[in-house]
Amino acid sequence: MLVDLPRGPLPDAATPAPVRFLPTWDATLLVHARRTQILPEGYRPMVFNTKTPHSVPTFLVDGAVAGTWRLEHGRVEVTPFDSLPARVRNEVDDEAKRLAAFHAD
Repeated sequence: MLVDLPRGPLPDAATPAPVRFLPTWDATLLVHARRTQILPEGYRPMVFNTKTPHSVPTFLVDGAVAGTWRLEHGRVEVTPFDSLPARVRNEVDDEAKRLAAFHAD
């Protein structure tokens, strides 16, 4: 599902969505309506705990939640929910390194 400004410019449908990391409390996941397009229902229990209202940090692949991450000893550790193709895993690892560098500054 694409949420944008009415009549705003849209990228070409073939434009790939880059890997993105979302933090705890990210508004993308914390909305009044279920976002099954970005968070597959099967992953919901791994992202939200019934005892706390916030999400765990997640990462997106092709615009959908694909796993979780955490900052551990200066490194971003990722835990995909399913196996990732090597090319995608490399993109996730590259973005994780950039995020770790951001946290180190």
